[in-house]
Amino acid sequence: MRMRQLRYFEAVAEELHFGKAAERLHIQQPPLSRQIQKLEEDLGVQLFNRTNRKVELTDAGKYFLEEAKGMLKNQSRAKATLQAMGDGTAGKLHVSFVYLVLSSAFPDIVGSFMRQYPNVDIELHDESSLQQIEALNDGSRHIGFVTLGNLGNHDFSHIVVQRTSPCAAIPANHPLANKKSLTLQDLSALPYICSRESYCKMRVKEMERLFHEVGLKLKLGMQYRRKHTGTVFVASGLGWTIINAGSEGIIPKRVVLRPIEADLPPFKVAMIWDPNRVTPLVQNFLDYYKNSIEEI
Repeated sequence: MRMRQLRYFEAVAEELHFGKAAERLHIQQPPLSRQIQKLEEDLGVQLFNRTNRKVELTDAGKYFLEEAKGMLKNQSRAKATLQAMGDGTAGKLHVSFVYLVLSSAFPDIVGSFMRQYPNVDIELHDESSLQQIEALNDGSRHIGFVTLGNLGNHDFSHIVVQRTSPCAAIPANHPLANKKSLTLQDLSALPYICSRESYCKMRVKEMERLFHEVGLKLKLGMQYRRKHTGTVFVASGLGWTIINAGSEGIIPKRVVLRPIEADLPPFKVAMIWDPNRVTPLVQNFLDYYKNSIEEI
């Protein structure tokens, strides 16, 4: 049974006239009659009652008409979906991100993209930069948003999509919260809370160097493994940590941010992708994101 036979059957069933069905299909009547007869032989049932005066559907024909319409509709839907996937307007996209990017235009741009491309299913993955790189390598992620400096020697393409100044996150009830900005001297008395992630270890070394240059020592506090918990411990009064400026909306209410009076390198987030795995859908997302941040 072929899809062509189903289309022929549907035309005859709706017209109940072989001649009119042949005209509708733009074919001659004899080939149409042969295809319907072949379909009946394949199915082992009679689909039409034929007389010299009229053509009628049998009970089996009436049942099969609904089935045929469903199969033709599914084929049409599948074809449309495949065509949409071919031009990048449908499909599934796996996008991973670091927590840092949530304070940027990332949520709004992703939401806008999903509204413009309603047939695209985006699955978001909250992962560390190193986890994202592994996932991009094995093909389980299409696009990642990582902190720059964690790319290593990988052959990924990337563009910087976010640059923000580091700030000190301190308890809102601490006396230092009354100051508009903080010096390294101010922060030297508080324990520095940091993650065990490798990129945070690099940040610790950078902070230790800065403190050492001004004759101070960085006081290391607790280290945590679970993501995004640093500011939770800050809110509990256990110390301070570094976070990007503009993160007020994603930190606990009992935490305040203050600029640091030191030459700290900015936080940079890069959008990365494997140039050898760029599908039309991936390309559409990349173009959309690039154009969106240019307009901001």
